[in-house]
Amino acid sequence: MKTYYLLCVFGFLLIFLSCNKDESAPSSSLPKPVTQTKFEQLKVPTDFNWKTYTDVKLTLTGTTTGIIEVASSNNTVYQRSYLIKDQPYVMKLTVPAYETSVRLLYMGKDITLKLSTPTLTYKFN
Repeated sequence: MKTYYLLCVFGFLLIFLSCNKDESAPSSSLPKPVTQTKFEQLKVPTDFNWKTYTDVKLTLTGTTTGIIEVASSNNTVYQRSYLIKDQPYVMKLTVPAYETSVRLLYMGKDITLKLSTPTLTYKFN
């Protein structure tokens, strides 16, 4: 039993003493240290828009009473509303900042509306 403990201790000593750092490696193969920049040190233009969304005031008028869906080009529905015939409906629409247009789905019609200004009006025919 003593022999077993002696072999274990010798094995552990051999493992710990055999580990050493190889300092002969060329410095060009080592990764360059990354310097961290603090947020206060960043140079951001004063006119940079930090918002990730855009608010649009959308006024819609329908020719018949029915449901309208405002959706993205990939069919993500942003808002659904109930239009009453010939009564303007005003909605505040919040869309991702990268969106340039939305689709208006109403009574079988599919209209693409460009998001060119923060206030838009559309009347269905």
